[in-house]
Amino acid sequence: MVGDYEVEAFSPAVMNNAVSALASMHATLGLDPVTLRLHKEDPRTTHNCPGKNVVKADVIAQLTQALAVLHPGDHTPDATS
Repeated sequence: MVGDYEVEAFSPAVMNNAVSALASMHATLGLDPVTLRLHKEDPRTTHNCPGKNVVKADVIAQLTQALAVLHPGDHTPDATS
């Protein structure tokens, strides 16, 4: 993502693009979405990157959904049969 999301809107198009890229990386590397770390979580980062308009919980939620679609597994949650 390229932008100053402290002042710029985090548009749905950018979010979808980021989630798609993250889903590919997480699936390939076998990463758990809850381990996602934003730039500002690096102790050496001195600014709020990517910015207040990027909500980590929202990104993780969409990433988790994207991974479920890409790799649904053998069982469907809440299936009755």
